[in-house]
Amino acid sequence: MPVKPLKLYARDGDDMKVVSACLQDSVAQIGDMTYLEGARRFVILVNRFCWERDGGVPMRVRSALQISGVEAIQQRQLNLTRRDGIVSILAVQFEPTESPSGVILLVFSGGGEIRLEVEACEAILEDVTAPWAAASRPAHAVDTKQETE
Repeated sequence: MPVKPLKLYARDGDDMKVVSACLQDSVAQIGDMTYLEGARRFVILVNRFCWERDGGVPMRVRSALQISGVEAIQQRQLNLTRRDGIVSILAVQFEPTESPSGVILLVFSGGGEIRLEVEACEAILEDVTAPWAAASRPAHAVDTKQETE
């Protein structure tokens, strides 16, 4: 059965939580990120793990995240000159400031971040290729320490 391509719109913090869950463990090359200054748009192409699939063969798909109305961009702990460098997305968050503006924060493993000041939360996540079989399913260590009194 063919998989229907994902297309999500984020207009607020709750919507962005859904986009973030879909993007968790996505990987991208630094060269696949761009800020289109004239259009005030940030775009990143990723290989997204298909968390929405229930069981079966693990799949990845090429997806694009577009963020509109970008007024300023900052980065931390990313070497943007290494265009072939690989990053893994941990989360995407929207933090409102003065309504409707805010900050969209892309958090990467290893401590890297991209901070986008936006006039409003306006993002689109869209699959742009057919999915393919992934080599493995992402796994995370779970901290099982228990508090003691």
